[in-house]
Amino acid sequence: MGNSADSLNESGQSRNGQSQRNELAPLEVNGITAVTIGTGIWSAATLVMVLMRDQLEASGRGNWIAIGVAGITLGLLGLRYTKRRVARIERNK
Repeated sequence: MGNSADSLNESGQSRNGQSQRNELAPLEVNGITAVTIGTGIWSAATLVMVLMRDQLEASGRGNWIAIGVAGITLGLLGLRYTKRRVARIERNK
C-alpha cells in the first residue's frame, strides 16, 4: 500500500491526468548565525584543548590545538564574508 496523501501516481500526475508542480521559494537565510555558532564551538573546543595540552601531547595529539586555531580563523573569515555578503545584498535591493 503506497502513500497517497497527495494523490499523485508514480509519474507525478494527479488522478485526473494533470501534472502538478509546487514551486519552492528559496529560504531567506544569510548564514551569519550558523557561522557564529560554529566559530563559538571551535573556540570552546580549542580552550578545552589548551587546558588539556599536556594530555594531548602525551598521547601524540599536540597538533589538535593548531587545528582548533585554524577552525577559529576560518570561522572569523567566514563571519566577515557573510556580513559583507548580507550588506551587499541589502545595498542592491
